[in-house]
Amino acid sequence: MWKQRRRIAALAQGAVILALPFLEIGGESALRFDIPGGKLLFFGTTLWLSEFHLLLLGTLAVLLLVLAVTVVFGRVWCGWVCPQTVLPELSSWASCLLPASWRKTGGKAVLFLLSGAASLSVIAYFVPPSEAGAVLFRSRIAAGIFLVQWAVFFFMLALLGPTFCRTVCPYSMFQNLLFDERTLTVGFDRSRMEECPRCERCVSICPVKIDIREGAQRECIACAACIDACRAISDRQAIRPFIAYRGTIRRPKAALWGGAAAAAGLAFLLLLLQKPDVSLLVQWEAKIAGAPANSYRYTVRNDGGRPVALALRLDGEGTMYGEKEIQVGPRTRKTGKVIVRREENEGGSVTFVAEGQGLSLSGKAVFP
Repeated sequence: MWKQRRRIAALAQGAVILALPFLEIGGESALRFDIPGGKLLFFGTTLWLSEFHLLLLGTLAVLLLVLAVTVVFGRVWCGWVCPQTVLPELSSWASCLLPASWRKTGGKAVLFLLSGAASLSVIAYFVPPSEAGAVLFRSRIAAGIFLVQWAVFFFMLALLGPTFCRTVCPYSMFQNLLFDERTLTVGFDRSRMEECPRCERCVSICPVKIDIREGAQRECIACAACIDACRAISDRQAIRPFIAYRGTIRRPKAALWGGAAAAAGLAFLLLLLQKPDVSLLVQWEAKIAGAPANSYRYTVRNDGGRPVALALRLDGEGTMYGEKEIQVGPRTRKTGKVIVRREENEGGSVTFVAEGQGLSLSGKAVFP
Protein backbone atom coordinates (compact mmCIF):
# COMPACT_ATOMS: atom_id res chain seq x y z
CA MET A 1 0.00 0.00 0.00
CA TRP A 2 2.61 2.56 1.09
CA LYS A 3 5.03 1.39 -1.59
CA GLN A 4 2.69 2.44 -4.38
CA ARG A 5 2.10 5.84 -2.80
CA ARG A 6 5.82 6.39 -2.37
CA ARG A 7 6.41 5.39 -5.97
CA ILE A 8 3.95 8.04 -7.16
CA ALA A 9 5.59 10.64 -4.88
CA ALA A 10 9.05 9.64 -6.13
CA LEU A 11 8.07 9.94 -9.79
CA ALA A 12 6.44 13.33 -9.15
CA GLN A 13 9.49 14.56 -7.24
CA GLY A 14 11.89 13.38 -9.91
CA ALA A 15 9.83 14.99 -12.66
CA VAL A 16 9.66 18.32 -10.81
CA ILE A 17 13.33 18.59 -9.81
CA LEU A 18 14.74 17.36 -13.13
CA ALA A 19 12.30 19.22 -15.38
CA LEU A 20 11.82 22.49 -13.50
CA PRO A 21 14.84 24.33 -14.97
CA PHE A 22 13.73 23.30 -18.48
CA LEU A 23 10.21 24.68 -18.00
CA GLU A 24 9.82 28.12 -19.58
CA ILE A 25 7.51 30.97 -18.55
CA GLY A 26 7.46 33.97 -20.85
CA GLY A 27 10.49 32.73 -22.77
CA GLU A 28 12.66 32.33 -19.66
CA SER A 29 13.36 29.48 -17.25
CA ALA A 30 10.75 29.02 -14.54
CA LEU A 31 13.52 28.88 -11.93
CA ARG A 32 17.13 29.82 -12.61
CA PHE A 33 19.96 31.55 -10.79
CA ASP A 34 21.61 34.03 -13.17
CA ILE A 35 24.86 34.66 -11.29
CA PRO A 36 26.52 36.92 -13.92
CA GLY A 37 23.35 39.02 -14.13
CA GLY A 38 22.89 39.10 -10.36
CA LYS A 39 19.28 37.92 -10.48
CA LEU A 40 16.95 35.03 -9.78
CA LEU A 41 14.29 34.07 -12.33
CA PHE A 42 11.36 32.96 -10.22
CA PHE A 43 8.24 31.69 -12.01
CA GLY A 44 7.78 34.58 -14.40
CA THR A 45 9.24 37.34 -12.27
CA THR A 46 12.79 38.54 -11.57
CA LEU A 47 14.41 38.99 -8.17
CA TRP A 48 17.62 41.04 -8.13
CA LEU A 49 20.34 40.69 -5.53
CA SER A 50 19.76 44.33 -4.60
CA GLU A 51 16.19 43.41 -3.57
CA PHE A 52 17.51 42.02 -0.33
CA HIS A 53 14.20 42.26 1.54
CA LEU A 54 12.44 40.02 -0.99
CA LEU A 55 15.25 37.46 -1.08
CA LEU A 56 15.43 37.40 2.72
CA LEU A 57 11.68 36.98 3.11
CA GLY A 58 11.56 34.29 0.41
CA THR A 59 14.41 32.38 2.07
CA LEU A 60 12.69 32.69 5.44
CA ALA A 61 9.44 31.35 3.96
CA VAL A 62 11.25 28.31 2.49
CA LEU A 63 13.05 27.59 5.78
CA LEU A 64 9.83 27.87 7.76
CA LEU A 65 8.11 25.56 5.26
CA VAL A 66 10.84 22.94 5.73
CA LEU A 67 10.55 23.23 9.51
CA ALA A 68 6.75 23.09 9.39
CA VAL A 69 6.74 19.98 7.18
CA THR A 70 9.19 18.30 9.57
CA VAL A 71 7.13 19.19 12.65
CA VAL A 72 3.83 18.15 11.06
CA PHE A 73 4.83 15.09 8.99
CA GLY A 74 8.10 13.95 10.56
CA ARG A 75 10.67 12.45 8.18
CA VAL A 76 8.43 12.57 5.11
CA TRP A 77 11.20 14.30 3.13
CA CYS A 78 13.75 11.60 3.91
CA GLY A 79 11.61 8.61 3.04
CA TRP A 80 9.39 9.99 0.31
CA VAL A 81 11.07 12.71 -1.77
CA CYS A 82 14.78 13.01 -0.91
CA PRO A 83 16.86 12.27 -4.07
CA GLN A 84 19.22 10.18 -1.94
CA THR A 85 16.31 7.82 -1.31
CA VAL A 86 14.25 8.25 -4.47
CA LEU A 87 16.87 7.83 -7.22
CA PRO A 88 18.23 4.47 -5.97
CA GLU A 89 14.66 3.18 -5.71
CA LEU A 90 13.86 4.37 -9.23
CA SER A 91 16.90 2.50 -10.52
CA SER A 92 15.86 -0.59 -8.55
CA TRP A 93 12.35 -0.48 -9.99
CA ALA A 94 13.73 -0.04 -13.51
CA SER A 95 16.15 -2.94 -13.09
CA CYS A 96 13.24 -5.25 -12.22
CA LEU A 97 12.28 -5.09 -15.90
CA LEU A 98 15.57 -6.79 -16.81
CA PRO A 99 16.43 -10.50 -16.63
CA ALA A 100 17.50 -11.60 -13.13
CA SER A 101 21.15 -12.06 -14.15
CA TRP A 102 21.33 -8.45 -15.38
CA ARG A 103 19.50 -6.71 -12.56
CA LYS A 104 22.46 -5.78 -10.36
CA THR A 105 24.53 -4.40 -13.24
CA GLY A 106 21.46 -2.87 -14.87
CA GLY A 107 20.49 -1.13 -11.65
CA LYS A 108 23.94 0.48 -11.40
CA ALA A 109 23.76 1.52 -15.06
CA VAL A 110 20.36 3.15 -14.56
CA LEU A 111 21.65 4.91 -11.45
CA PHE A 112 24.67 6.11 -13.42
CA LEU A 113 22.38 7.64 -16.06
CA LEU A 114 20.13 9.19 -13.41
CA SER A 115 23.20 10.73 -11.75
CA GLY A 116 24.15 12.28 -15.09
CA ALA A 117 20.62 13.62 -15.58
CA ALA A 118 20.70 15.11 -12.07
CA SER A 119 24.07 16.75 -12.78
CA LEU A 120 22.76 18.24 -16.04
CA SER A 121 19.66 19.48 -14.21
CA VAL A 122 21.83 21.26 -11.63
CA ILE A 123 23.78 22.96 -14.44
CA ALA A 124 20.48 24.07 -16.00
CA TYR A 125 19.58 25.84 -12.75
CA PHE A 126 22.45 28.26 -13.46
CA VAL A 127 22.76 28.24 -17.27
CA PRO A 128 19.90 28.75 -19.76
CA PRO A 129 18.81 25.24 -20.83
CA SER A 130 19.07 26.21 -24.51
CA GLU A 131 22.74 27.04 -23.94
CA ALA A 132 23.64 24.28 -21.46
CA GLY A 133 24.80 21.78 -24.08
CA ALA A 134 26.91 24.34 -25.94
CA VAL A 135 28.41 25.62 -22.67
CA LEU A 136 29.48 22.11 -21.64
CA PHE A 137 31.32 21.60 -24.94
CA ARG A 138 32.73 25.12 -25.08
CA SER A 139 33.84 25.68 -21.49
CA ARG A 140 36.29 23.33 -19.81
CA ILE A 141 35.31 24.70 -16.40
CA ALA A 142 31.60 24.00 -16.96
CA ALA A 143 32.38 20.54 -18.35
CA GLY A 144 34.62 19.84 -15.35
CA ILE A 145 31.90 20.90 -12.91
CA PHE A 146 29.38 18.72 -14.73
CA LEU A 147 31.63 15.64 -14.63
CA VAL A 148 32.66 16.16 -11.00
CA GLN A 149 29.00 16.53 -9.99
CA TRP A 150 28.14 13.40 -11.95
CA ALA A 151 30.86 11.43 -10.16
CA VAL A 152 29.90 12.79 -6.73
CA PHE A 153 26.22 12.05 -7.25
CA PHE A 154 26.94 8.50 -8.40
CA PHE A 155 29.31 7.94 -5.47
CA MET A 156 26.74 9.19 -2.97
CA LEU A 157 23.86 7.23 -4.49
CA ALA A 158 25.52 3.97 -5.52
CA LEU A 159 28.31 3.56 -2.97
CA LEU A 160 27.23 5.48 0.13
CA GLY A 161 23.50 4.94 -0.30
CA PRO A 162 21.65 4.77 3.04
CA THR A 163 24.97 5.13 4.88
CA PHE A 164 24.81 8.83 3.99
CA CYS A 165 21.43 9.11 5.72
CA ARG A 166 22.67 7.37 8.86
CA THR A 167 25.99 9.13 9.31
CA VAL A 168 26.49 12.29 7.22
CA CYS A 169 23.18 13.96 6.41
CA PRO A 170 22.90 17.14 8.54
CA TYR A 171 19.15 17.45 7.98
CA SER A 172 18.62 13.99 9.42
CA MET A 173 20.43 15.05 12.59
CA PHE A 174 18.64 18.41 12.77
CA GLN A 175 15.18 16.84 12.61
CA ASN A 176 15.62 15.33 16.07
CA LEU A 177 15.47 18.83 17.58
CA LEU A 178 11.95 19.34 16.18
CA PHE A 179 10.49 15.98 17.14
CA ASP A 180 8.29 15.35 20.17
CA GLU A 181 6.32 12.38 21.44
CA ARG A 182 3.39 13.20 19.12
CA THR A 183 5.38 13.66 15.89
CA LEU A 184 4.23 11.45 13.03
CA THR A 185 6.73 8.55 12.90
CA VAL A 186 6.87 4.87 12.01
CA GLY A 187 6.56 2.85 15.21
CA PHE A 188 6.19 -0.69 16.54
CA ASP A 189 3.42 -1.58 18.99
CA ARG A 190 5.62 -2.68 21.89
CA SER A 191 2.60 -3.69 23.96
CA ARG A 192 2.19 -6.65 21.57
CA MET A 193 5.83 -7.69 21.47
CA GLU A 194 4.99 -11.24 22.56
CA GLU A 195 2.61 -11.67 19.62
CA CYS A 196 5.27 -10.76 17.03
CA PRO A 197 6.09 -13.85 14.90
CA ARG A 198 9.78 -12.79 14.68
CA CYS A 199 9.81 -13.14 10.89
CA GLU A 200 12.52 -10.42 10.61
CA ARG A 201 10.93 -9.10 7.40
CA CYS A 202 10.86 -5.57 8.83
CA VAL A 203 14.63 -5.70 9.38
CA SER A 204 15.59 -7.30 6.07
CA ILE A 205 13.57 -4.84 3.97
CA CYS A 206 14.69 -1.70 5.83
CA PRO A 207 16.97 0.41 3.56
CA VAL A 208 18.95 1.75 6.54
CA LYS A 209 19.06 -1.66 8.27
CA ILE A 210 17.55 -0.80 11.63
CA ASP A 211 15.23 -2.87 13.82
CA ILE A 212 12.05 -0.85 14.24
CA ARG A 213 11.07 -3.11 17.15
CA GLU A 214 13.75 -1.46 19.27
CA GLY A 215 11.86 1.84 19.30
CA ALA A 216 12.32 5.25 17.70
CA GLN A 217 15.74 5.70 16.09
CA ARG A 218 17.40 8.68 14.43
CA GLU A 219 18.39 6.60 11.40
CA CYS A 220 14.77 5.79 10.47
CA ILE A 221 13.72 7.61 7.28
CA ALA A 222 10.00 6.79 7.64
CA CYS A 223 9.83 5.11 4.23
CA ALA A 224 7.10 2.73 5.50
CA ALA A 225 8.70 -0.31 3.83
CA CYS A 226 8.52 -2.14 7.16
CA ILE A 227 4.81 -1.30 7.45
CA ASP A 228 4.06 -3.02 4.13
CA ALA A 229 6.25 -6.01 5.04
CA CYS A 230 4.54 -6.42 8.41
CA ARG A 231 1.09 -6.04 6.88
CA ALA A 232 1.82 -8.75 4.30
CA ILE A 233 2.71 -11.25 7.05
CA SER A 234 -0.07 -10.13 9.42
CA ASP A 235 -2.76 -10.45 6.75
CA ARG A 236 -1.77 -14.07 6.17
CA GLN A 237 -2.16 -14.78 9.87
CA ALA A 238 -5.35 -12.70 10.16
CA ILE A 239 -3.91 -10.45 12.87
CA ARG A 240 -3.54 -6.70 13.19
CA PRO A 241 -0.17 -5.33 11.91
CA PHE A 242 2.41 -4.46 14.55
CA ILE A 243 4.00 -1.54 12.68
CA ALA A 244 2.21 1.63 11.57
CA TYR A 245 2.52 5.39 11.37
CA ARG A 246 2.01 6.73 14.88
CA GLY A 247 1.46 10.26 16.14
CA THR A 248 -0.82 13.05 15.00
CA ILE A 249 -0.58 16.16 12.85
CA ARG A 250 -3.34 17.94 14.78
CA ARG A 251 -1.50 19.58 17.66
CA PRO A 252 -0.62 23.15 18.74
CA LYS A 253 3.05 22.87 17.77
CA ALA A 254 2.15 21.84 14.22
CA ALA A 255 -0.39 24.66 13.94
CA LEU A 256 2.19 27.19 15.18
CA TRP A 257 4.90 26.22 12.66
CA GLY A 258 2.40 25.76 9.86
CA GLY A 259 0.89 29.18 10.54
CA ALA A 260 4.32 30.83 10.61
CA ALA A 261 5.26 29.25 7.27
CA ALA A 262 1.93 30.27 5.71
CA ALA A 263 2.27 33.85 6.99
CA ALA A 264 5.81 34.22 5.65
CA GLY A 265 4.83 32.71 2.30
CA LEU A 266 1.77 34.96 2.00
CA ALA A 267 3.82 38.07 2.85
CA PHE A 268 6.39 37.11 0.23
CA LEU A 269 3.72 36.59 -2.45
CA LEU A 270 2.01 39.90 -1.63
CA LEU A 271 5.28 41.82 -1.93
CA LEU A 272 6.03 39.96 -5.14
CA LEU A 273 2.65 40.87 -6.65
CA GLN A 274 3.11 44.54 -5.71
CA LYS A 275 6.54 44.69 -7.33
CA PRO A 276 6.47 46.90 -10.48
CA ASP A 277 7.65 45.46 -13.78
CA VAL A 278 9.83 48.52 -14.51
CA SER A 279 11.58 50.62 -11.87
CA LEU A 280 14.03 53.54 -11.74
CA LEU A 281 16.76 54.00 -9.14
CA VAL A 282 18.97 57.10 -9.08
CA GLN A 283 22.09 57.50 -6.90
CA TRP A 284 24.27 60.53 -6.35
CA GLU A 285 27.82 59.75 -7.45
CA ALA A 286 30.11 62.78 -7.11
CA LYS A 287 30.27 66.57 -7.07
CA ILE A 288 31.85 68.24 -10.09
CA ALA A 289 34.78 70.40 -8.98
CA GLY A 290 34.53 74.10 -9.78
CA ALA A 291 30.92 74.04 -10.94
CA PRO A 292 27.42 73.84 -9.40
CA ALA A 293 26.97 70.37 -10.83
CA ASN A 294 26.78 66.74 -9.68
CA SER A 295 27.06 63.40 -11.41
CA TYR A 296 24.45 60.68 -10.94
CA ARG A 297 24.18 57.02 -11.81
CA TYR A 298 20.77 55.62 -12.70
CA THR A 299 19.56 52.05 -13.05
CA VAL A 300 16.40 51.02 -14.87
CA ARG A 301 15.25 47.48 -14.16
CA ASN A 302 12.85 45.76 -16.52
CA ASP A 303 11.36 42.64 -14.95
CA GLY A 304 8.77 42.23 -17.71
CA GLY A 305 8.93 40.09 -20.81
CA ARG A 306 9.08 42.96 -23.35
CA PRO A 307 11.79 45.53 -24.16
CA VAL A 308 11.24 49.06 -22.87
CA ALA A 309 12.33 52.40 -24.40
CA LEU A 310 12.37 55.42 -22.07
CA ALA A 311 13.53 59.04 -22.18
CA LEU A 312 15.10 60.54 -19.06
CA ARG A 313 14.50 64.17 -18.09
CA LEU A 314 14.62 66.46 -15.08
CA ASP A 315 11.53 67.50 -13.18
CA GLY A 316 12.49 70.99 -12.08
CA GLU A 317 15.33 73.43 -12.54
CA GLY A 318 18.67 72.45 -14.01
CA THR A 319 20.27 71.09 -17.14
CA MET A 320 21.07 67.42 -17.65
CA TYR A 321 23.88 66.01 -19.80
CA GLY A 322 24.59 62.36 -20.58
CA GLU A 323 22.71 59.20 -21.50
CA LYS A 324 19.09 60.31 -21.72
CA GLU A 325 17.73 57.63 -24.07
CA ILE A 326 17.30 54.30 -22.31
CA GLN A 327 16.73 50.96 -24.02
CA VAL A 328 16.17 48.03 -21.64
CA GLY A 329 15.67 44.45 -22.78
CA PRO A 330 13.29 42.00 -21.08
CA ARG A 331 14.37 40.86 -17.61
CA THR A 332 17.53 42.94 -17.71
CA ARG A 333 18.72 46.26 -16.34
CA LYS A 334 20.41 49.28 -17.85
CA THR A 335 22.81 51.54 -15.99
CA GLY A 336 23.81 54.99 -17.18
CA LYS A 337 25.44 58.19 -16.01
CA VAL A 338 24.26 61.81 -16.25
CA ILE A 339 25.47 65.19 -14.99
CA VAL A 340 23.06 67.80 -13.64
CA ARG A 341 24.07 71.46 -13.59
CA ARG A 342 22.25 74.35 -11.97
CA GLU A 343 22.90 78.05 -12.24
CA GLU A 344 23.40 78.29 -8.50
CA ASN A 345 24.35 75.62 -6.04
CA GLU A 346 21.27 75.86 -3.85
CA GLY A 347 21.52 72.34 -2.45
CA GLY A 348 18.43 70.26 -1.80
CA SER A 349 17.38 67.47 -4.16
CA VAL A 350 16.80 66.73 -7.81
CA THR A 351 14.03 64.63 -9.35
CA PHE A 352 14.47 62.50 -12.47
CA VAL A 353 11.58 61.28 -14.63
CA ALA A 354 11.78 58.44 -17.18
CA GLU A 355 8.87 58.27 -19.61
CA GLY A 356 7.86 56.16 -22.58
CA GLN A 357 5.45 53.43 -23.72
CA GLY A 358 2.82 54.62 -21.27
CA LEU A 359 5.23 54.47 -18.33
CA SER A 360 6.25 57.33 -16.06
CA LEU A 361 8.93 56.55 -13.48
CA SER A 362 10.51 58.95 -11.03
CA GLY A 363 13.58 58.90 -8.83
CA LYS A 364 14.98 61.46 -6.42
CA ALA A 365 18.55 62.09 -5.28
CA VAL A 366 20.38 64.76 -3.29
CA PHE A 367 21.97 67.81 -4.91
CA PRO A 368 24.66 68.84 -2.41
